[in-house]
Amino acid sequence: MNVADCERLIQYNEQIEVLRQKMIKTADLFGLNHPQVLSYSRKIDETHNLILKIEGENSF
Repeated sequence: MNVADCERLIQYNEQIEVLRQKMIKTADLFGLNHPQVLSYSRKIDETHNLILKIEGENSF
């Protein structure tokens, strides 16, 4: 894995953590089915898929 991929993985993991915290706070305020909670969840999934793509490209 090259340096750029490692940096992207770190960035994506940090983004997931920020989104997760926002999702939890929003869910506490408005409930699990609030559209903003679902939006955060979708963004987390999309970012996680980017991580899996990078990891898949670098597996042997």
